[in-house]
Amino acid sequence: MPAPLSLNALASRLFTPRWTALARSRLDGEARRGLGHRVAAPRLGVFPARPGPVRVGGVTVAQPDGVTCAATGLLLLNAACDPRLEDWLATGEVPGTLPPEIAGLAPDQLHETDAARRVAAAAAAVHRRATRATLGPFPWPRAYGTPPWGVAREARVPGVVYRHRAVDDRDERLMDDVLAMLVAASTRGIPVPVYSGGDLTGGWQAAVPRHLVLVLPAPTPDLLRVYEPGGGRVETIAPDELRARTAAHRALGGWTHLAWTLVPLVR
Repeated sequence: MPAPLSLNALASRLFTPRWTALARSRLDGEARRGLGHRVAAPRLGVFPARPGPVRVGGVTVAQPDGVTCAATGLLLLNAACDPRLEDWLATGEVPGTLPPEIAGLAPDQLHETDAARRVAAAAAAVHRRATRATLGPFPWPRAYGTPPWGVAREARVPGVVYRHRAVDDRDERLMDDVLAMLVAASTRGIPVPVYSGGDLTGGWQAAVPRHLVLVLPAPTPDLLRVYEPGGGRVETIAPDELRARTAAHRALGGWTHLAWTLVPLVR
């Protein structure tokens, strides 16, 4: 029996022609081959090479509460690209020029000596930045986490801008494009935030993008390395395991479906 639809799957069906045109025009052919040459791959020493916990400053970096999965993933994505932010998270040493993620912190937060509290303060600040003015003049409701368009706007990978698209993991042709994009970006050193979720069997609140994970660069196309902020760990999943899922997976934070993805575009 086919898996029940999610709301993002319905959205994906409405916009599949645009998704396909975007993926193929900017990630296939010359553009895809150029990813590794035209983009300076970020430092990713914060993430372990093998599955296991992600530790910074002696603590495991997991989302500090139930609404900051995306903010925590975005924080580490930007820290991998900005040594000032990574060093502050790890040591607490305040840089001369503050990265935008921590520029608005109060002095006591900025000079916090506890690594876990630094992560929590920075994740909360990233969440505020990524949810501001996402509904016209109004911020996104905090209870619903961070929307994909907020993450796309705040991601700071040199040479890359991100767009976002809904995903129907039951659409075979669409998933061909999605997985080709993820593998191409991964093997060329470009992290990609993606969202997981459930379907309508769990109610409408489960059938929307619920959880962000970060697809990390990997040396081969056989496995995707994924930072899962709920557990603060790097997990792995084979690309084809993301097709038409019917069971939860720990690389998706215990959710079933790939629900939404950011798409890295070379500037």
